[in-house]
Amino acid sequence: MQSPVSSSWWRADLHAERRDFLLARNAIKRAFRDWFEAQSFLEVECAALQVSPGNEAHLHAFATEAVGMGGERTPLYLHTSPEFAAKKLLAAGETQIFDFARVWRNRERGPLHHPEFTLLEWYRAGAPYETLMADCASLMALAAETAGAKLLTFRGHQADPFLEPERVTLAQTFD
Repeated sequence: MQSPVSSSWWRADLHAERRDFLLARNAIKRAFRDWFEAQSFLEVECAALQVSPGNEAHLHAFATEAVGMGGERTPLYLHTSPEFAAKKLLAAGETQIFDFARVWRNRERGPLHHPEFTLLEWYRAGAPYETLMADCASLMALAAETAGAKLLTFRGHQADPFLEPERVTLAQTFD
């Protein structure tokens, strides 16, 4: 097994090629925080350890355990989303919250998936889904503007993040 220190990820020249992405990511997170703050959202930091792995059949949590001073063991799970904790805050009376949550999903490793990543999750209590759709469009445009991107490209496809998104029904996506 190759030592992580000798891995190509630790080479200064390769890091230099990737550094612009880190800078853009930081700028985007800062712009998102400003956007949410301007709309009176409260940033929260939900606990990552949960007593239940959740009920999502397609999401697989990492299991761990807490060991007490007397050696007693309590099974815990790294959350796959801050949803449960965030909804407790909503039930307690918060109305607009967001979280840049570190989340973990087991059985997810590939070119587009990593078992640990940052997930932006936000809630607007009582808002219609159209408001959340508008939020998504605004945040996508803000990310592109902040990163200086005029178009988003992926696997030969392009999207203009500054245009109103096309809206289709679930049924239309399968036509």
